Amino acid sequence: EYIAKNIQLYKMRNGYELSPHAAANFTRKQLADALRSQTPYNVNMLLAGHDKEDGPSLYYMDYLASLNKVPFGVHGYGGFFSLSVMDRYYQKDMNQDEAMKLLQQCIDEVE
Repeated sequence: EYIAKNIQLYKMRNGYELSPHAAANFTRKQLADALRSQTPYNVNMLLAGHDKEDGPSLYYMDYLASLNKVPFGVHGYGGFFSLSVMDRYYQKDMNQDEAMKLLQQCIDEVE
Protein backbone atom coordinates (compact mmCIF):
# COMPACT_ATOMS: atom_id res chain seq x y z
CA GLU A 1 0.00 0.00 0.00
CA TYR A 2 2.86 2.39 0.83
CA ILE A 3 4.39 1.92 -2.61
CA ALA A 4 1.06 2.32 -4.44
CA LYS A 5 0.22 5.51 -2.54
CA ASN A 6 3.65 7.01 -3.24
CA ILE A 7 3.28 6.29 -6.95
CA GLN A 8 -0.13 8.04 -6.88
CA LEU A 9 1.40 10.95 -4.97
CA TYR A 10 4.08 11.27 -7.65
CA LYS A 11 1.36 11.59 -10.29
CA MET A 12 -0.50 14.27 -8.31
CA ARG A 13 2.66 16.30 -7.68
CA ASN A 14 4.10 16.09 -11.18
CA GLY A 15 1.02 15.79 -13.40
CA TYR A 16 2.09 12.55 -15.06
CA GLU A 17 2.48 8.91 -14.08
CA LEU A 18 5.71 7.04 -13.55
CA SER A 19 6.64 4.74 -16.41
CA PRO A 20 6.49 1.01 -15.63
CA HIS A 21 10.30 0.98 -15.60
CA ALA A 22 10.44 3.85 -13.09
CA ALA A 23 7.70 2.27 -10.94
CA ALA A 24 9.61 -1.03 -10.90
CA ASN A 25 12.82 0.71 -9.86
CA PHE A 26 11.02 2.71 -7.16
CA THR A 27 9.49 -0.52 -5.82
CA ARG A 28 12.87 -2.26 -5.90
CA LYS A 29 14.44 0.60 -3.94
CA GLN A 30 11.73 0.38 -1.27
CA LEU A 31 12.22 -3.39 -0.98
CA ALA A 32 15.99 -2.95 -0.75
CA ASP A 33 15.66 -0.33 1.99
CA ALA A 34 13.25 -2.55 3.93
CA LEU A 35 15.61 -5.51 3.53
CA ARG A 36 18.18 -3.68 5.64
CA SER A 37 15.67 -2.80 8.36
CA GLN A 38 14.05 -4.70 11.21
CA THR A 39 10.95 -5.44 9.10
CA PRO A 40 11.90 -6.69 5.63
CA TYR A 41 9.19 -7.57 3.13
CA ASN A 42 9.06 -11.24 2.20
CA VAL A 43 7.56 -10.90 -1.29
CA ASN A 44 8.18 -12.17 -4.78
CA MET A 45 6.23 -10.17 -7.33
CA LEU A 46 5.46 -9.57 -10.95
CA LEU A 47 4.91 -5.94 -11.90
CA ALA A 48 3.35 -5.22 -15.29
CA GLY A 49 2.66 -1.96 -17.07
CA HIS A 50 2.20 -0.27 -20.41
CA ASP A 51 3.98 2.82 -21.65
CA LYS A 52 3.27 4.82 -24.81
CA GLU A 53 6.94 4.82 -25.75
CA ASP A 54 8.06 1.32 -24.70
CA GLY A 55 4.78 -0.60 -24.93
CA PRO A 56 4.04 -3.42 -22.49
CA SER A 57 6.63 -4.53 -19.97
CA LEU A 58 6.85 -7.09 -17.19
CA TYR A 59 9.26 -7.09 -14.26
CA TYR A 60 10.04 -9.76 -11.66
CA MET A 61 11.26 -8.84 -8.17
CA ASP A 62 12.21 -11.27 -5.43
CA TYR A 63 12.42 -10.88 -1.67
CA LEU A 64 16.09 -9.84 -1.92
CA ALA A 65 15.05 -6.85 -4.08
CA SER A 66 16.60 -8.09 -7.30
CA LEU A 67 14.82 -6.76 -10.39
CA ASN A 68 14.69 -8.31 -13.85
CA LYS A 69 12.71 -7.40 -16.93
CA VAL A 70 11.17 -10.64 -18.21
CA PRO A 71 9.28 -11.56 -21.40
CA PHE A 72 6.77 -13.73 -19.48
CA GLY A 73 6.05 -14.71 -15.93
CA VAL A 74 4.08 -17.09 -13.76
CA HIS A 75 3.55 -17.01 -10.04
CA GLY A 76 2.44 -19.24 -7.23
CA TYR A 77 2.21 -23.00 -6.99
CA GLY A 78 1.07 -23.39 -10.62
CA GLY A 79 4.15 -21.47 -11.69
CA PHE A 80 6.36 -24.43 -10.86
CA PHE A 81 4.59 -26.42 -13.58
CA SER A 82 3.76 -23.79 -16.18
CA LEU A 83 7.10 -21.95 -16.23
CA SER A 84 8.72 -24.78 -18.18
CA VAL A 85 5.85 -24.70 -20.71
CA MET A 86 6.25 -20.94 -21.13
CA ASP A 87 10.03 -21.28 -21.41
CA ARG A 88 9.77 -23.89 -24.14
CA TYR A 89 6.89 -22.55 -26.27
CA TYR A 90 6.90 -18.77 -25.78
CA GLN A 91 7.86 -16.74 -28.86
CA LYS A 92 8.27 -12.99 -28.93
CA ASP A 93 6.13 -12.45 -32.03
CA MET A 94 3.11 -14.58 -31.04
CA ASN A 95 -0.35 -13.53 -32.19
CA GLN A 96 -3.37 -13.64 -29.89
CA ASP A 97 -4.48 -17.14 -30.96
CA GLU A 98 -1.00 -18.57 -30.36
CA ALA A 99 -0.84 -16.86 -26.96
CA MET A 100 -4.23 -18.26 -25.97
CA LYS A 101 -3.11 -21.74 -27.03
CA LEU A 102 0.02 -21.36 -24.88
CA LEU A 103 -2.06 -20.25 -21.89
CA GLN A 104 -4.29 -23.29 -22.36
CA GLN A 105 -1.19 -25.50 -22.37
CA CYS A 106 -0.17 -23.93 -19.05
CA ILE A 107 -3.62 -24.55 -17.59
CA ASP A 108 -3.57 -28.16 -18.80
CA GLU A 109 -0.14 -28.66 -17.22
CA VAL A 110 -1.33 -27.37 -13.85
CA GLU A 111 -4.46 -29.54 -13.90
